[in-house]
Amino acid sequence: MRTPLQTRSSSSADRMLDATLELLEAGGLQAVTVAAVAQLAETSNGSLYHRFGDRAGLLLAAQDRALSTIETETAAAFARADAEPDDTRALRLLADAALDIFTRHRGPMRAFLVEGQGDAGLEQRNERSSHLLARTVCGWLRSRFDASPADAEAAWRILFALGASQALFDDAQVSPGTVGADALADAVARAIGAVVSRSAG
Repeated sequence: MRTPLQTRSSSSADRMLDATLELLEAGGLQAVTVAAVAQLAETSNGSLYHRFGDRAGLLLAAQDRALSTIETETAAAFARADAEPDDTRALRLLADAALDIFTRHRGPMRAFLVEGQGDAGLEQRNERSSHLLARTVCGWLRSRFDASPADAEAAWRILFALGASQALFDDAQVSPGTVGADALADAVARAIGAVVSRSAG
């Protein structure tokens, strides 16, 4: 029995997007060429042009997939944190999730949020995602901790700056010293807690 055309088309498109994200992880935006994606996805240049129009269309689709994944994972992390009755542990869950998401999605974040500056199409989707994440973080901090709008915004900016620095730099470029993942998560949780507890104090 032949595979339905729609299923084959979706599978081919998925392979192309997977290949694009793999290339972004390895070499950033400059590594993503139509030929490289087609070769890695085991498809043809013509198939890629047919599905995405051109390289710009492919990058927009890959960006949407990557940022949608980050948004979904962030929402799930906040649901877990919100279900935790202890505020200190809830903040630690938030810190763990943020560090994990920033680490696992480092390549796409660097490519789209940093290298994509100046590309109006990429910037528009970046902004939409950043604003959604900001509303999620700030809304939760205001609801859970009665943080003021300014303190909730400051806490979000701390998390965003951490994510941006992880996208831009390897750990060894940041400092000659080291800090373990658990110690860093504890420190991030304490920092966020200190900012939002100021509102309640």
